Amino acid sequence: MIEVQFQRGLELPAHGLWLDPWDARPMAFVSHAHSDHIAPHREVILSAGTARLMQARMPGNRKENVLSFGVAAEFPGFQATLIPAGHIFGSAQILVESDAGSLLYTGDFKLRPSLSAECAEWRRAETLVMETTYGLPRYCMPPTEDVLQQMVAFCQEALEEDAIPVLLGYSLGKSQEVLCALIKHGLTPMLHGSVFRMTEIYREMDPEFPTGYVRYAAGEIAGKVLVCPPSAARSLMLMRLKNRRTAVLTGWALDAGAKFRYGCDAAFPLTDHADYPDLIRYVELVQPRRVLTLHGFASAFAADLRNRGIEAWALSGENQLELTLGMAHRAIGNNREGRVGESPPAAPSPAECGSFQQFAEIGERIAAITSKLKKIETLAGYLGETAACDAEIAGIAAMFFTGRPFAQADNRTLQTGWAVIHRALAAASGKPESHIREIARGHGDAGKTAYEALLGATAPERFSLSDSCFFFDALHVARGPIQKTELLQDRFARLDPLAASYVVKILTGDLRIGLKEGLVEEAIAKAFQVAPEEVREANMLLGNIRETTRLAIRGATGEASLRLFHPIKCMLASPEATATGVWARLRESQMARTQPMQGAEQTVEEPTDDASFWVEDKYDGIRAQLHFSDGRVQIYSRDLRHITAQFSDLARNARGLKVGGVILDGEIVAHAAGRELTFFDLQKRLGRKTEDDLFLGTSDVPVVYRAFDLLLLDGRSLLRTRLVERRKVLEQIAMPAGLELAPIVRVLSAHETEAAFKGARMRGNEGLIAKDGASLYTPGRRGLAWLKLKKELATLDVAVVGAEKGHGKRSGVLSDYTFAVRDDETGALLTIGKAYSGVTDEEIDELTEHFYATTLAVHGNYREVRPEIVFEVAFDSVQPSTRHQSGLALRFPRIKAVRRDKTIHDIDTLSYARSLVRAYAGQAP
Repeated sequence: MIEVQFQRGLELPAHGLWLDPWDARPMAFVSHAHSDHIAPHREVILSAGTARLMQARMPGNRKENVLSFGVAAEFPGFQATLIPAGHIFGSAQILVESDAGSLLYTGDFKLRPSLSAECAEWRRAETLVMETTYGLPRYCMPPTEDVLQQMVAFCQEALEEDAIPVLLGYSLGKSQEVLCALIKHGLTPMLHGSVFRMTEIYREMDPEFPTGYVRYAAGEIAGKVLVCPPSAARSLMLMRLKNRRTAVLTGWALDAGAKFRYGCDAAFPLTDHADYPDLIRYVELVQPRRVLTLHGFASAFAADLRNRGIEAWALSGENQLELTLGMAHRAIGNNREGRVGESPPAAPSPAECGSFQQFAEIGERIAAITSKLKKIETLAGYLGETAACDAEIAGIAAMFFTGRPFAQADNRTLQTGWAVIHRALAAASGKPESHIREIARGHGDAGKTAYEALLGATAPERFSLSDSCFFFDALHVARGPIQKTELLQDRFARLDPLAASYVVKILTGDLRIGLKEGLVEEAIAKAFQVAPEEVREANMLLGNIRETTRLAIRGATGEASLRLFHPIKCMLASPEATATGVWARLRESQMARTQPMQGAEQTVEEPTDDASFWVEDKYDGIRAQLHFSDGRVQIYSRDLRHITAQFSDLARNARGLKVGGVILDGEIVAHAAGRELTFFDLQKRLGRKTEDDLFLGTSDVPVVYRAFDLLLLDGRSLLRTRLVERRKVLEQIAMPAGLELAPIVRVLSAHETEAAFKGARMRGNEGLIAKDGASLYTPGRRGLAWLKLKKELATLDVAVVGAEKGHGKRSGVLSDYTFAVRDDETGALLTIGKAYSGVTDEEIDELTEHFYATTLAVHGNYREVRPEIVFEVAFDSVQPSTRHQSGLALRFPRIKAVRRDKTIHDIDTLSYARSLVRAYAGQAP
């Protein structure tokens, strides 16, 4: 049978084909145009409808193999036939046939007839890979006609009472289904902007599509039905409608209390996925030799099929097959470790190598230790003992001790906010959610809340560190809060309260045991007798402390290297408040320089004068790393996230680079009509993450990429090459349109630095970055070699720690924010101010939803929130004050930008804020 592998998408390795992969691939089948199924692939197989919608949502140059339904097409090594899936317009299944056999992949599908999508079909195949969103027997949907009739009656009743009916459904697919039903019954749908844009494409592709709808206009809404995406539920647009009645359209409406969970007046079970009876029926129609399940209740449905005598295994979720086939790849088919359906070879129990309970107990011991050296010693001893049993388990433990469930380079998140955790704890403990919230208010600590809530309420079972990896994987691929809640509830019910508390700590990314990643690196070095700087460098290059641990165990940290399409942390600049301070620090850096690092690829002569110092404009843009090789481009943010899709125009331009392979460090800058724009102009692009966000279009502000450093060229790492030499090589690279070399100005004094600063401000930029030309590239670290000057219109990068409801039109949203800087010595977050101006209504809506989900405690009107959001705050001056924990207060603070490209680790420090006090008082910092 055809071999299948699952790792961030489905791969048929023998055919070089990926099916709905999460990341950009050379060759991929795209089943439909929902945003979680599209990526900037080099070549795609898809239907005509999906091709048109994908171009609207993700413009770009790619080779498109557009196939008609039911017509087979030949590709190297296999034949492909697309079959309607019935999910949304253009959605397709793919039948792959080759000498190895046949495989039918459903993607998202449903068998029930649709008003706005092609009816699903099926074909016989040896292997059936199917999505199982509603793979439990309780999900038996009522007839679609009945649901739509109930929805129409809801709208008619609201209109008769002079209320405004609001229907919430995804902008692509469900909204078009809804408006067809509304028009059929003589109602006029008024469409939210994102819904309207998608619907216009439906009309373009299908001339017979209904035309009786209008675009949203605030003054013309009376007598119409407003159709919006779920993301608009808390928007000011809806909150201004005083007499509204809201209904959500989702298959999860079958769950008890759905309308209360979604905060709506009604919930209708309308879905574009197959329900449980149709999943069973589809298997009977296809008659496969084996079934592989994905998404939703994949493991439960696979077990159900096995009980019916059908060979079935889950590709996502926890089951015995996954434990057998290993962690990194779940290979199905021609696998050396065993075929599906055969008895797998015996393997040692994960519990023999280290239990999660022991991990939690070690965490508690470390939390009780105040000395950093003793913390390192305790962790080193644990890692050494664990590695003696299994190096893989030691790597997992090291990763978890950084507070991450996945390697940083994986770019994966769990999306399990406090609301999900609260519900799961309540269900597992048998306590009401109100009681869980009360416990949380008393602790203000996620782990302690879980411990108290579950104490005496669970039946603990064996749970290993290896098991926990599979659990976090399953939680990652679970779709929606209900599935995630059920997975968590089931796991909490089978965990010791202490172990559960550490699961929650990892979910929230904060162990709160005084163990930063740097201390974990030192513990690894101590445990396996490796130089700490070697461990730090390996971890920096890999972005994967789990892999770093494995290398350290083998004494092979030197094998870690800078690689294309594996981003590393950016070299950082230390802040300075005055030009005099910048110049003094540069001179200090020059005096402190020693011989080049051992093993340096190149060295230069020690500078004999100050001409080795230069300054560059500090752009009001987004720091970005650009990787290019063989026509492929990936762009990464400073926190190592993929942002290529948000800047597909820039990626398209970068394909014009005439080099074999390159990694550039630079800034994405909004630039139009010959002038610099601001970070605000780029925020809309950064925010595009879900299918209901605005699609990238021609209305976007133009951007350029200003390259100011070179990290790799044609396979050669330049990290240990001095900046002056890196710059020389960078200047020899011909930049295509859209990419520019950042200009530099050499300076010889503080006076020239001040003049350069004023010039940068006149060009509309934030200030200056001053650099020592003899510096090496030190990822993720601040030092004296790079300095940033942002005086006069000073700003601070701060973490939001509290939120309150506003006043007037903002009385229903969280719009007043308390923020903090970091104490250099203790790492604590100390409040420094409060602001409410500078963010848009749309941003406030988004932040309100985020802060409700990440509330740690409620004190009257004030919500203490998990510190995840970073603001760039401008102010007129800063002065000593007892009002805030930092001992400082900002005069007239205002929010300049929500820095989506920064994390809490990037915020400014208390010492820098204090230096601004001295600067404003006219003293040298």
